Amino acid sequence: MSDKTKQTFGSEIAKQLPVKEIYTDLAHPALSTVGQTLQGATRVALAPVTALIWGYDKIAGYLDVAIPEYFAKRKIQKENISTPDPAIAVPLIEAMRYTSHKAELREMFTNLLGASMNTAVCDEHPAFVEIIKQLCADECKMLVHLHHDPKMPMLKVRMKLDTGGETDLTPYFSDICYVTNCDYPHKFPEYLDNLHRLGLIELFYDRYLVNDAYYEVLRKHPSFSQLIPSNKENFSEQKSIYSLSEMGKKFCSVCMD
Repeated sequence: MSDKTKQTFGSEIAKQLPVKEIYTDLAHPALSTVGQTLQGATRVALAPVTALIWGYDKIAGYLDVAIPEYFAKRKIQKENISTPDPAIAVPLIEAMRYTSHKAELREMFTNLLGASMNTAVCDEHPAFVEIIKQLCADECKMLVHLHHDPKMPMLKVRMKLDTGGETDLTPYFSDICYVTNCDYPHKFPEYLDNLHRLGLIELFYDRYLVNDAYYEVLRKHPSFSQLIPSNKENFSEQKSIYSLSEMGKKFCSVCMD
């Protein structure tokens, strides 16, 4: 597109914008009063958020202590410490500005940065930064648990149809969010979908653990019993499992160990 064409295109767009009407609306006395009231409320609501944003000085101060502790804990010699790959370090530090108030995410970022500075291994991946940014604290707790117990059972309640088939009546159920003291355990199906979307876990709806004792624990859980209808004749359960993917195992070993 030529400069002349761009100018013509821009001019035509500008003509279509109701600029005059916008300024007229903003100057309307009723809107002005409401706007002033909302402005005070929004400032109060946003104040805690702005306070949580870390400046680069604060991040540098934190890393100045956390990174040496990372290497000391793993007994890594200083000869193996080098400048990290900017593809990992730059977006990582930027993300820490608005996620460091979450201890789970802060620790993951610290471990990832430390791993990227260790020349003795090469397990880190630039995608890990984006993955951490898309995790919530509850999902981090789930990953910590899966890191030590990679295969977990889950149950789904199914209803028999008059046509002879079956349909899912409830989302899949697992007690992992209760075991790990998640803040919102009822969001397990959402968390599971997100972890699967990120490639950290695999879902196996056609497989299940041979030992039924794992599923009996789920059946006896108070939250699961609420999913079961009083009339059980037309209902059945479906056993399945979910586990860390190979990518998930590598992610946990780098960002959690």
